[in-house]
Amino acid sequence: MSRGEAVQAAMDITRRQTCLAGVLALVVAVVVSSDALSQQSLQELESIRQFEQALRAVDAIKHRKKIQCILSIANGSLCECLSRKLPVSTYVRSYAAIANQEKERPEYEQLSAADRTIVDQCVSNSR
Repeated sequence: MSRGEAVQAAMDITRRQTCLAGVLALVVAVVVSSDALSQQSLQELESIRQFEQALRAVDAIKHRKKIQCILSIANGSLCECLSRKLPVSTYVRSYAAIANQEKERPEYEQLSAADRTIVDQCVSNSR
């Protein structure tokens, strides 16, 4: 083998090694990005699961408040309206005071203006 052929063979080997290194780098990049996407997908699934769990908790609170209301005043349509429209964070101490529209009572006055509007609408719609 002549010196020129030896140099050419060495260059071919170097090119193949460079090409192989490039392919390996690409494979590693694909595997790493695939793993990152899998992690992101798992995190998104967990977020969705937590959101659905929170929605179920809100529904359970609303249902419990509706039952408390019905047991207190026995007016299903009013209780349905209140449980559907009032924010979950609104605490009603006396559904009877609200149903009778005792507006000078602390149970009604403790409500925010927006909550009082909802209560007034629900009471008028249930009559």
